[in-house]
Amino acid sequence: MKKILLICTFCLIAFFAKAQILPEAKPFNDYSQAASDEVVKTFDKKDYPLIVKQINAWYVKYNQLTPKLKTYLIAYSEGMSYNMACAYSHEQKIDSADTWLEKSISEGFSDYAHIVVDDDLNNLHNDKRFQNDVQQLRNKYDYGYLLKNSGPYNNTQPSLATFTYQAATDPNLVALRQKFNLDSVSGNGDEISKFKHLLYWVHNEVKHDGNIGNPKSKNAIDLIAICKKENRGVNCRMMATILRDVYQSEGFPTRIVTCMPKDTADGDCHVITVVWSKTLNKWLWMDPTFNAYVTDDKGNLLNIEEVREKLINGDPLVLNNDANWNNQEKQTKEYYLGYYMSKNLYWLQCSTKSEWDLETDKPGKQAIDYINLYPGTYNTLHQPKKVYSSQVDYAVNNPDFFWQKPAVDLQ
Repeated sequence: MKKILLICTFCLIAFFAKAQILPEAKPFNDYSQAASDEVVKTFDKKDYPLIVKQINAWYVKYNQLTPKLKTYLIAYSEGMSYNMACAYSHEQKIDSADTWLEKSISEGFSDYAHIVVDDDLNNLHNDKRFQNDVQQLRNKYDYGYLLKNSGPYNNTQPSLATFTYQAATDPNLVALRQKFNLDSVSGNGDEISKFKHLLYWVHNEVKHDGNIGNPKSKNAIDLIAICKKENRGVNCRMMATILRDVYQSEGFPTRIVTCMPKDTADGDCHVITVVWSKTLNKWLWMDPTFNAYVTDDKGNLLNIEEVREKLINGDPLVLNNDANWNNQEKQTKEYYLGYYMSKNLYWLQCSTKSEWDLETDKPGKQAIDYINLYPGTYNTLHQPKKVYSSQVDYAVNNPDFFWQKPAVDLQ
């Protein structure tokens, strides 16, 4: 039980930073942290009836909050509800434990990996209601399980335009290369070393901030300039955009790929850059947000489809040792690949064009074509093609088409 309580405490600390925006939430936040500490101590003593009393006392005060504050502070209720389920499980009050667990799930509890090993819930394991709740969590939050059951590609060849890339002779790319002396940054080594040097440069040149809006001008020069001027960061899509422009200024065909979760209500996706390697004859995973690339256990660099397949099959994967977020937080294979990217590799999206200012909104600009690669029968469009005001989305089920080799050598 202590593990889940420590997780909840961490969440509450993070939540407190948010609660500072609402001064009226601070008194209850302080009270709840103290109450949570007391519950932790009581679990250590295994005094489960007292835990029930402590949590009920907390709910008396929580239920006196305004609807706005109750919604704002619901993370506390999620944790307390889970703790109550654990206490009732120890008392072998199965129906009550189920009811509180379902309340916690309805309030946002999603840690499938924890619930299946939490021995505080052992008394529920033979209970059908508990089993159904756990299966519902698995169907939504066990990302490796979702990948494994996503279904095969049908490899139908679509009749769509091929992907295009911008030559390094484009005036904007020439200006970018000269402004930042990218020939020197990439170095005189082989192709792979150049990829890595340019990845490191972008990662260190611009910080990531996923909670900030995109600038109006979406090209490498303007994005870097506004980050320097305003001492700000950009989200993962803009990080990938910068690296795309940087790679193409050096003559390497590049795309930005949006990696999407199965849950359409989940607003957290991730965007990375892929660059074409003539040496390896494939696209390579390069993630500027986390300074990350992926290899197999023999050191071979991998592309997105290879990583996805190895996650499904449980094959070894290796994350580069210096993968990190903003040079502050080291990334681990368990989190980055085992959790975050497992969630966000269910389906993929990529524009058919890779060019300067592609997603900058300008008067009279044509709609952008995006190809969506879906597994099995999954399709968020629910049709082969969907037209929006600024883009046209196409559904495909053929990875060979999606990952086709660049038709023109840009070097």
